[in-house]
Amino acid sequence: MKSFLGNFRIIAPAAALAALMAAGCVLVSGQFVVTYEFADFGYDPLVVSSPTALTGVEVNLNDIGDYSKHKDKLRDVVDVALVGSVTNQTGAATSVEVWMVPTPGPLLTTETAVRAAGVRLWGPLELPAGATVRITWNRSAELFVGRKALIDQIKGDGRFDLYAIGTTATYSFRVDKGALIAVLSARN
Repeated sequence: MKSFLGNFRIIAPAAALAALMAAGCVLVSGQFVVTYEFADFGYDPLVVSSPTALTGVEVNLNDIGDYSKHKDKLRDVVDVALVGSVTNQTGAATSVEVWMVPTPGPLLTTETAVRAAGVRLWGPLELPAGATVRITWNRSAELFVGRKALIDQIKGDGRFDLYAIGTTATYSFRVDKGALIAVLSARN
């Protein structure tokens, strides 16, 4: 019986690892995923009704257990994505960009203020009139233009504000099930 239990303790983990590898999952020691779902913090849907009526998202990654638990051991940000669905609520095409204000404070309400204080992270995403576009991980990766600025904030204090803004004179859109996802690497 002792021999069976000894072998089982070796075979069971090896079989589980083999199953994960066969399914295409790659395990890297010290990596973890942090997901900041906008809905969890009252930002779903996120409605942006005009260049002078913006709604921002106050991001504090310290509110996410895995981030705060490993923050002092954070080594690198392996990848990031902004995902969700964006719906154009007008009859005219527009494009959407995501901007970050690195120093959080009272949320800004105008596009002019966001552009003056922030950095463009993402976009433009072409949004046809009345259309809904689902943003997947891969699509998000194609749209990033300010990845380094976001990575610096994640590796720093983990606090910043995000804003979705349009690129036309008038716009109105809605973001549903929005989330910031980061794959982080930490020292063991």
